[in-house]
Amino acid sequence: MKIGILNFSKSELTDFFIAHDIPKFRANQVFSWLYNFGKLSFFEMSNIGKSLQEKLDTLFYIYRPVIQKITQSTDGTIKFLLELNDQNKIETVFIPEIRRNQNNEKSWERATICVSSQVGCSVGCLFCNTGYAGFIRNLSSEEITTQLLIVKDYLNLWTSDDRISNIVFMGMGEPLYNYSAVNTAMENIISDSTEHGISRRKITLSTSGISNVLLKIAKDLTCRLAISLHAPNDDIRSSIMPINNIHNIESVLNACSEYYFHHSYLKITFEYLLLNGVNDSKNCAYELLELLAPLNAKVNLIQFNQWDGCDFTPSSKSKTEQFAQILEAEGLEAPIRKRRGEDIMAACGQLSFLNKNIENS
Repeated sequence: MKIGILNFSKSELTDFFIAHDIPKFRANQVFSWLYNFGKLSFFEMSNIGKSLQEKLDTLFYIYRPVIQKITQSTDGTIKFLLELNDQNKIETVFIPEIRRNQNNEKSWERATICVSSQVGCSVGCLFCNTGYAGFIRNLSSEEITTQLLIVKDYLNLWTSDDRISNIVFMGMGEPLYNYSAVNTAMENIISDSTEHGISRRKITLSTSGISNVLLKIAKDLTCRLAISLHAPNDDIRSSIMPINNIHNIESVLNACSEYYFHHSYLKITFEYLLLNGVNDSKNCAYELLELLAPLNAKVNLIQFNQWDGCDFTPSSKSKTEQFAQILEAEGLEAPIRKRRGEDIMAACGQLSFLNKNIENS
């Protein structure tokens, strides 16, 4: 039975090659073909002899999910609905930042892929469409990695000067509940790819704060960290994020302190979704300031993106700006995140595999 080669990190593939009497330097060559050139067949790898091509073809397959639907926003954001081998579905989002030169020619200033780590999500945040859909299963590392590759396939980036600059694990699922596969995928995404590799400093893992896991991996987690906080105290947070009853704010911040101890050069981002009448008062802003004072932190203020079945409403523009001003007046960086892809249900908190949402996107 063939094995998915995208499930291997480079070191794992090297060990596998050695165990199967394949020279270990071949692992570097194969990885380059997979991640620098996006090859889908071993017979297209021209610096590998035919006998080895045939052997690799009997051992491995090169995976891509089926693109079931592609939806493009008026702002340039593209959402991919991907069908996996077991017919489960996930969504992946490509978010370009476009700039124009003096000749009005367009190019990317920044290009981000928002990656899913699970089919659905078990955390169950009340404001999140993914959590509303429920949890099906974890993704394998190849199912995570291939989200980057399939965007490159679709946009034909393998021979282009345009590049993906950032990866954010902010799609469907809780990455820390699937950390082994997520970590392998991160290794494959950077993969020592001299042409298309992405620095770990350009990879952000967003978590609702699974404090025991974060404590365990804090030393080894070398990407950027974003914490879905969304409240300045346990009462509010528990009312909108049931996970807080297990991993409360104190435990999450203790884990963040451990992460910061090992990675003081990486500022921790706290994501704060502003919900009208829930967590957007002046008092909430001042509580948040006091809460985050010990950390070298940044707050991303997020405007709520509505979806069918959710009763929350977004804070007004004036309250959102007032909240940001209170934080920034005390020296806490607090940008208001620009909405992207809201018109195609691709914005923060809107991703879902439920058919009703897919059909309406």
